[in-house]
Amino acid sequence: MTEIPEHLLKRAAAARAKAAGGGDGADTPPADAPSAGGEAAPAAVTPAAKPKAQAPLPTLNTEPDKVVPDIAVVAAAKNRKRVPYWAAGVLALLPLWAFVYVYSVSQPPKPETDPLVIGKEVFTANCASCHQADGSGVTTGGSGQQLNEGHALATFPDPLAMAHWIAFGAKGGARDDGTYGDPNRAGGAMNINTLTATMPNFDTTLTPEEIAAVVIYIRSEFDKDTYDPKTEQGFTADAFEADPQSLADEITAVLALKEGGDPALDTIKRAGA
Repeated sequence: MTEIPEHLLKRAAAARAKAAGGGDGADTPPADAPSAGGEAAPAAVTPAAKPKAQAPLPTLNTEPDKVVPDIAVVAAAKNRKRVPYWAAGVLALLPLWAFVYVYSVSQPPKPETDPLVIGKEVFTANCASCHQADGSGVTTGGSGQQLNEGHALATFPDPLAMAHWIAFGAKGGARDDGTYGDPNRAGGAMNINTLTATMPNFDTTLTPEEIAAVVIYIRSEFDKDTYDPKTEQGFTADAFEADPQSLADEITAVLALKEGGDPALDTIKRAGA
């Protein structure tokens, strides 16, 4: 092992001491230089200096900040309880509930009282398929008897006779020989055997009000050239609008006469009498 010369060790120790601020270190033995006994002395550890805390900045306000209380509205808003999540659905349904409520308590529409409107609806739904929409019947390809151009009025001079025929049809409204209506009709009474179609009965499918309305509609709309309200014995559109129940009562009395080709219509009290 090569031994380092002593003057080189001193020079290195002096350089370290100078770098640490300890002077030129010419006469100071190096910290790690071996002592006279041949052992190196331990180097002293200098503790690092702690940084000083920064002083607080000067201020002119020596009093602490005052807490400004909220105004009543703001305080109430902060203290107000939140709406529960389930209430959102209830609030969303409120308009629907209001609509249903208003609809349920509102007055129902007044029932139709115009017999021409009611009669047309009844005729369209129950009679037009055979008698045609204009009452022309077999003359334009229908299977039912002709009603327009005065035929209905000629067959049934009395509106209640026509009501009886509509109520009981060919089975309950014709005579034993198949004739029906006015026997003194020009050209003779009508006969159910002249057509292949059979007049059905409506005594159980139409109300008395509907039978009254359809009778007035057929007589006044299909036979305008020969129709005269004065000869209808009070069974008119004006009488129906003024008192529909009175005409309905007449139809109820007609139904009470039951079947038969010659119903006793003279026993019925007329509203116009």
